[in-house]
Amino acid sequence: MQKTVILAVPHLYGLDQCIEKNLRFHGFEVVNLCYDDRDSFYPNLASRLWNAYHKHISKDGNYKKKLKYSRYQTEIEQKLAALPGGKADYALCIRANIYPKEIIAAIRAHSEVCVNYQWDGVDRFPDILQYLDYFDRFFVFDGQDRAKYPQHGFLPNSNFYFDFPLENTAAATGRVYFVGGYEANRESATRTFIETARGLGLPLDFYIYCKDERARAVFGDEGITYLTRESILSFEDNLQKVQAAEVIVDFVSPDHAGCSFRIFDALCFGKKIITTNAVVRQYDFYHPDNIFVWDGKDLSGMAEFLQRPYRPVDENIRQKYGFANWMCYVLDIQPHQRIQLPPYND
Repeated sequence: MQKTVILAVPHLYGLDQCIEKNLRFHGFEVVNLCYDDRDSFYPNLASRLWNAYHKHISKDGNYKKKLKYSRYQTEIEQKLAALPGGKADYALCIRANIYPKEIIAAIRAHSEVCVNYQWDGVDRFPDILQYLDYFDRFFVFDGQDRAKYPQHGFLPNSNFYFDFPLENTAAATGRVYFVGGYEANRESATRTFIETARGLGLPLDFYIYCKDERARAVFGDEGITYLTRESILSFEDNLQKVQAAEVIVDFVSPDHAGCSFRIFDALCFGKKIITTNAVVRQYDFYHPDNIFVWDGKDLSGMAEFLQRPYRPVDENIRQKYGFANWMCYVLDIQPHQRIQLPPYND
């Protein structure tokens, strides 16, 4: 009999659909509870005033989550009620704090095993600490969080790469690929890279999301497509572009020290990656011929790096970060390889 997984993850350009697809590829039934929490939702003036009160006076961030969730409440409750026997075998939550506590409590009640993976640093969204009692296992991707909160027994984990087969094989472009949002705190590094790449004659294939014209004014148009909310690339579109690219570019967020999906997408497809994330040097798949780490200012050595051939990663290490092993590790399904975080001392 197939095992059932409740899936509760952020609405992020089709990420939930890719996870659902990969779970089904590995034989699971999936109850997907993802909903779009991006828009503010105030059905009337009173609700807006109450939100201001909870946010600034009572410091209760759950009120706004409940407002957003209210549009989807009936649908989600119906999905949970329809579970055979009333319970799923597993519940997989990612960044559970995007949901009101009431829905996470309901997920807990409708699952035999309930886990959460926090792919943002805990201090970026500290309200997740209010949810810990709902989970059997709680994973963080930033090793600093384990050291900072030893009392909670956080388990180590990382992001992963999807291992379901892509429906279409993209033609190789030979381009240098990046997709991400404009962020003021990494504008300087992004501009330095773009200008250096253009000076070296590297063909850029950059996709940058920005709500206004700030990014275009700084970076120009050559080799860059500016995205709107309506034209943003889906996660599966992104995988197609990674597969076709020659080199992947990654600008780390200063809010945490974990590795982004871009690192693991590059590992999956055997692509070179240029990153500002120095932590990647401590991972077991790191090789200086495959991963170029820079400080956001000095790109000397990048041209030489691009000339060196890619060094294949040990297949046992590579598969450790694939979704199949990641899923078994998170849900504690044997056999699996344990995923650790640097410095690999536990």
